Amino acid sequence: MKIRLILFFLLASSSVNSQDIFRLNADTISGDDLLFRSAEDTLLFNKKKKTKKNVFFGVKTKKGFIRVAQGRNNIYENFHFIISSEMKNPYAQEIHFFDKKSRKINRSRTISDNSLLLHGPYVKRLNNQVVEEGYFYYGLKQGRWVRLNRSDILQDKENYMLGWLNESLRFFWDLEKSKLKEIIPIKFGERNGNYYAFFEDGKVAARGRYVSDSRVGVWTEFFNTGKKKREINYGDKPFSTNPSYISREWNNSGKLIYDRNLYIRE
Repeated sequence: MKIRLILFFLLASSSVNSQDIFRLNADTISGDDLLFRSAEDTLLFNKKKKTKKNVFFGVKTKKGFIRVAQGRNNIYENFHFIISSEMKNPYAQEIHFFDKKSRKINRSRTISDNSLLLHGPYVKRLNNQVVEEGYFYYGLKQGRWVRLNRSDILQDKENYMLGWLNESLRFFWDLEKSKLKEIIPIKFGERNGNYYAFFEDGKVAARGRYVSDSRVGVWTEFFNTGKKKREINYGDKPFSTNPSYISREWNNSGKLIYDRNLYIRE
């Protein structure tokens, strides 16, 4: 009996060690070891402290407001912003900011000096009905976001950490987890959302979209120079039985060497 117990504990300890080795260069964003968290810059705050007016995540903000008329309806957007060009997530592909010239909220992979980055609570209303609300952190979606219909019925709910869906899986080029290799969007236990792969220097290597664990739409591969390499079409809907196909392809000089539409016409 003693021999059996000893063997059981040895097998259990070896399985744990093997699992730890397998996950050395992968983790989830919702885990404790966050790539972007540091002692000086944390998103955690002490709820016991008195909340300062227009101060969110320890940063003083200003209020913004947009109203757009659509027929008999009005769309209102209330938000807070800061003037900053600081990047809190160097791999983020969607940084939200207010464009003073167009008076619209835009999103981009890069930000310019003196950008009005969204920071703090955001509320979008259709007339008097809230249709979307959440928080931004230096232009990145952060925490709980919800969308509702005109009848105030919940349509969608998402949780974010520095612009990525909170359940997403991350894989890295290095064991120190400083160079992101791949981000797989996970929502409610399934692959849902925008997928990105990166070269070791941080440039985008591939991007696409998952819906219900299926690849949908056009997935794009890139050369390290940033030029397109290949486009693969997976169809507009998940669970499609139609095979995927390469729609266009380029050489490393940027010259189009294959176009499926032209090939079919011929």
